[in-house]
Amino acid sequence: MRPFIVEISAKLILNSSAEPEELPADIYAQIAEFVASEDQLLDLEVQTFALPESCFGSSSDRRDDPDPEASTKA
Repeated sequence: MRPFIVEISAKLILNSSAEPEELPADIYAQIAEFVASEDQLLDLEVQTFALPESCFGSSSDRRDDPDPEASTKA
């Protein structure tokens, strides 16, 4: 088998019942399980940012929402 360096970048909204201080370690552990050995895990950083409750609407893709200021422009 040939070795490769793979760089992955992702930003996602994750709904979790985990405590905020435990979430980065939980995500790290799940990603670390994917690699054959932690020696092959060259760099991994997990940062989480709490979102306000108002961000939990029915749509996960906020890009399709109409401009909230459009109704006030006349």
